[in-house]
Amino acid sequence: MISQPALAPSSASPVTEEEAVIYVSAASVSAVIGDRRAPDAMEYLDRPLSLARDIFRGGSISRSTMEQAALIMGDFLQATKEFGIPLSSIRLYTTNILAEATNHEIFLNRLQVSSGLHARLIDDGDMTRLIYQIALRLLKRNPKLAEGNTFVSHIGPGNTRALYFKKGRIAAYSNYRLGIFRAREAVAAYEGEARHQLAHLEEQIRGVVDHLAQDYSGYEIDNHVAIGNEIQSVAPTLSQSKQGAIRISEEELSRTTARLATLTPDEMVRKLSVHYTGAEGVVPALQANLALAKRFGDEFIWVPDGDFHRDLLRDLMSEGVQPETFQEEVMQSASEIGSRYKTDRKHAIHVANFAQQLFRELRHLHGLDSKYELILRIAANLHEVGMFISPREHHKHSMYIILNTEVFGLSTSDRGLAALLARYHRRYNPEPNHPHFADLTREERMIVFKLAAILRIADALDRSHSQRIRSFQLRPEGNRLYIFTPGVDDTTVEQIAINSKCDLFREIYGYEIILSKP
Repeated sequence: MISQPALAPSSASPVTEEEAVIYVSAASVSAVIGDRRAPDAMEYLDRPLSLARDIFRGGSISRSTMEQAALIMGDFLQATKEFGIPLSSIRLYTTNILAEATNHEIFLNRLQVSSGLHARLIDDGDMTRLIYQIALRLLKRNPKLAEGNTFVSHIGPGNTRALYFKKGRIAAYSNYRLGIFRAREAVAAYEGEARHQLAHLEEQIRGVVDHLAQDYSGYEIDNHVAIGNEIQSVAPTLSQSKQGAIRISEEELSRTTARLATLTPDEMVRKLSVHYTGAEGVVPALQANLALAKRFGDEFIWVPDGDFHRDLLRDLMSEGVQPETFQEEVMQSASEIGSRYKTDRKHAIHVANFAQQLFRELRHLHGLDSKYELILRIAANLHEVGMFISPREHHKHSMYIILNTEVFGLSTSDRGLAALLARYHRRYNPEPNHPHFADLTREERMIVFKLAAILRIADALDRSHSQRIRSFQLRPEGNRLYIFTPGVDDTTVEQIAINSKCDLFREIYGYEIILSKP
């Protein structure tokens, strides 16, 4: 991929690093506009939208909500124009609960028609990664939480996520079908005193809380961190922040939940500075967090300071920039999956390391960012998991297993790319009619071609599964790419493997691969 030279700066065509992210969430549409390198100077916009109420109450998105979303998008795009941000520098995301609406495709089309932007749905893998990043920032700011065994919960609009950190590293994670608005709409038909409504909410919440507590019953938990838009809105009214977190007693949380349940919507909006659609989720959120705190026997819970939605949007703006610690957590998750399926771990890790080196040294040829380096490493780590089912056509079995196994921090679409790379790590080339490959865009297909070509070479370099080749250097000469293998004189086996699999590399990158002594 060859980038075009930038235009010289002029008054008519200023050079800017500014961009925008728009997020259609469960109860609002939010946006951040500005330069990601100066987060404090970013413009933040937020407008209410009753998406969750429509989905969990009626199963579909009403026409009035669609029209309101289109109007908000128009206003936000006008704001981006005033900042001089082109449409190509704006990204649009939507909440994962949208998939539960029977007419979600119509809604997405309405957004695209009104904005000219293609929306990307934030799925469970994306949200787990985003919550992980918020939690990791808090752990870095708060040594007490980082040094101990810290349980992190995020009760979202439709689902709950749990992450368990041991001395600052993730050791377990899980998802559950319990959400603020899902629980709220389940008891919406009940009318009466606040204490009766709380009782109905508690009944809705109890089953999932018991399940979650059972899953983590064998873990030693020193601290409980609660992350979420609603509880982070309430926490500053209860205590002061220290080292990035607000500590709230279980007793205080219980009193606050009962008190806020008696407020009218107008009173809630005034007290917490939230909009009406957001106010609907405050009491269910507090009730769910309280139920968790009681079930775990927490005397206190910790809540990150700051605005949850703003932090989320900033992370979305920087989603292509993944910290090394996160990449290693993802690779650890992949390694655990590989061990579960009894793969040759030494071979898998060796191939993943070779694939990473090839990716980095050939960056000038493939033009892909670091996100795809991680996907390639995961595919290399798991390319032989299909052997657990059968050596025959194990590449297809590997694709099936990766497609149907959650990998920490990976979105569904990224996991799909990793699965396809495992599918094509052998000599069989992608075809337009192949399942899953046929569903990709033209750009995504080219990414698969580029990465599969690299994976094949990395795999061939350890054809014997003995790690004979410990390192290599690359040197291009004309239409040949020489791979020098220090300390290995006879590379006949590896060269035969490369010759049988390098057709894709030759077609994509224009090089023949030649193994040679230095």
